[in-house]
Amino acid sequence: MVTNLYCYFQYFSVPFSMGSLFPHMDVDHGELPITTGDGTITVTARFIKGVDKRATITKGWSDFFCQAHMNEGQVYAFAFKCTSKGLCLIIYSI
Repeated sequence: MVTNLYCYFQYFSVPFSMGSLFPHMDVDHGELPITTGDGTITVTARFIKGVDKRATITKGWSDFFCQAHMNEGQVYAFAFKCTSKGLCLIIYSI
């Protein structure tokens, strides 16, 4: 699902986006809270439906990457969660 973590955008595969993410996205606001698994870092990113049928995290992803001290080559688990406030993403370092 993830090819290069250190970039300005984060893309998700077409089947995962269409089947699992799009039904829960708020297209009016386009905001996605991203939090580390331990809850110490939270960034609100821009989350859009791309023209290529993939969900894309744009503005805010590189900020989260740096603040969370993520490293290319390290394994991370991406957990999307639906809450009363909408969709959120929790990223765990494995």
